[in-house]
Amino acid sequence: MKSPVCHILLFIVAIVIAQACDNEDYYRYGDFRYDMVTFMGNEDGAGDVYINYPVNDNTPVRLIDHAGAVSISNEDISVGDRLLLNYIVDKDNGDGTLDITARSYAQVVTDSLRYTLNMSSLAQDSVSLNSIWRTGDYINLYCRVKYTGVSRLLALVMDYDTWHNDTVHCYLSHNMMGADAYFWRRCYMSFNISAVWNLQSCKVVRVHLNDVAYPDRKYYDFIKTN
Repeated sequence: MKSPVCHILLFIVAIVIAQACDNEDYYRYGDFRYDMVTFMGNEDGAGDVYINYPVNDNTPVRLIDHAGAVSISNEDISVGDRLLLNYIVDKDNGDGTLDITARSYAQVVTDSLRYTLNMSSLAQDSVSLNSIWRTGDYINLYCRVKYTGVSRLLALVMDYDTWHNDTVHCYLSHNMMGADAYFWRRCYMSFNISAVWNLQSCKVVRVHLNDVAYPDRKYYDFIKTN
């Protein structure tokens, strides 16, 4: 049988837990955003400039970080690179530009669409997909790949025979070069598909994946609406 002291202690613990759950400030992490953006360089008198292409075909937004934090702190970032940017909006200027404060960023595998005449030779080592989406002329992926500690190949490759078809078939080519794998790690990718997306003949871009997370889902269709 529990003692009165034990019952009192349990009652106090229950009160403390209830108070912690009611404390909304504990869960308030700030009003920040994550977006896949294109780094446009550092403009004199302005700071770091990015272009944010929203999902699908919404109007691009120009982001200006007057502090220039990214380009100052990292020489590996080049104009045209894609970044997953964590930022706070300081001001909406009402002209398609936002003044922002960049908090952090993740580098992204950035490339244009490749093509092959020999699909049978295309390496397709597995990935574990978290999400895939289109922003403007870019197909973006957030997935996990097996860590090897050495270089690998990641590319979005078009089947050349489908270039001018209604549906253009593209494949995520992942080549671990036969290296030993140790564990899964996060990977962000962004591929420019304007070479096919802007063709009048193109109605659908179909992206094929070797995905262990959703093995029954062999491809994802991105359909043009205009």
